[in-house]
Amino acid sequence: MKNIKKILAGATAVATLMAMAACGSSNESGDASDSQNLTIAWWGNQDRNEKQDAIDKAFEAANEGVSIDGQPSEWSDYWQKLSTSAAGDSMPDVIAMDYSYFNEYVENGLIIPLDEYIEDGTIDTTNIDESILASGQKDGSQYLISSGSSSPAMIYNKTLLDEAGIEMPEEMDLDEFKALAKEVYEKTGVKTNFRYYEASELLEYVMRGEGKTLFEDEGLGVTAEDVEPYFDVYEEGINEGWHISPEVFAEITAGSVDQDPVVYGSDPSSMSWVSFKFTSQMPAMQALTDDDLALAPWPAADVTAANYIKPGQFWAISKSCENPQLAAEFINYYTNNEDAVTTMGTDRGLPVSSAMMTVLEEQLSADEQEIATFLNDVVTPNSSAINPPSPAAASTVNSQTLPEIEENILYGAITAKDAAATFVEEANGAY
Repeated sequence: MKNIKKILAGATAVATLMAMAACGSSNESGDASDSQNLTIAWWGNQDRNEKQDAIDKAFEAANEGVSIDGQPSEWSDYWQKLSTSAAGDSMPDVIAMDYSYFNEYVENGLIIPLDEYIEDGTIDTTNIDESILASGQKDGSQYLISSGSSSPAMIYNKTLLDEAGIEMPEEMDLDEFKALAKEVYEKTGVKTNFRYYEASELLEYVMRGEGKTLFEDEGLGVTAEDVEPYFDVYEEGINEGWHISPEVFAEITAGSVDQDPVVYGSDPSSMSWVSFKFTSQMPAMQALTDDDLALAPWPAADVTAANYIKPGQFWAISKSCENPQLAAEFINYYTNNEDAVTTMGTDRGLPVSSAMMTVLEEQLSADEQEIATFLNDVVTPNSSAINPPSPAAASTVNSQTLPEIEENILYGAITAKDAAATFVEEANGAY
């Protein structure tokens, strides 16, 4: 339960600090500065950090006198650090933003519109599709620029399945997934991680496949009966022995690519054959194992209704930024400079600029080509529009409600039926 206590404390701090940040700051005048120093924050892994560092240094070299302080974090630490800096009006100048936090940061006035920098050409969006730009807009203003296009994907150990004589289906529903997970365990001893202790994207995806919307503006759009099959996966998995036990996750950082049970560990009982991630995370995971990893859609009753193209990460300029003009120039460099695009490759997804995608296509590795093929041939023709950004209440559900309930199921403290009822009650209470 140590992680739960940690998250509870963090969530409380986030709420308090957001409120403090919304009350005012020393930079509310919005005065520009001649500062040539930029702080840039993002979440990622070692591979992404090294690529981002190379881009930052290239931007410094191209802009005499400019200095960049890169601030990478793991996903689990990133949002806590960001909210703490928001409270002190000392947010990094350029920040990576996730779709699930978009509304919260705009509504609290923590990021600034980019419209004037787009209109004066500082950020060139000429070759970015309108639908991609729309994903970073709110109330008629452009707040975010996508750093790459991605999609949900099961990243699975193809070598393991091939050696066991198991064929991966092109699509499957939850019952078929449970049967497959059981078969893998019986033939190999390797268990399953059903996106334990991570945010609610998988639950939201499963609900989309049922024609439901998890987060609506005034409350959940689902009932306990709707979400019970999702929690059944944990209950059946732990009771039948094919889901990884919660004790294993106490020894690793849940959600970390580097410590994901697909690529971390050597004991089959602590390893998973599958990880519920996004396509952009495939190259980093493949670099950590000699086994061949492959991609498949997440399970759902209707995969076409459930699946979607998602911005891999966004760039935003914080309200604390003293030189937003320079910050906008950095975002443009990341988006439209050939060297920057080829350095990052597909780590945050496929480039959003069609011109840069043409440049990158000639240099894709085999793994990156597999991602491009999956997005273009599997996801794009069999997907639906992404849901609108989640309401602010979703952050509590993602960081506290859902992980705590999943943990309680795996420890046998509650049943899937009780978990479903508790989830609906507590998630609606977060609004």
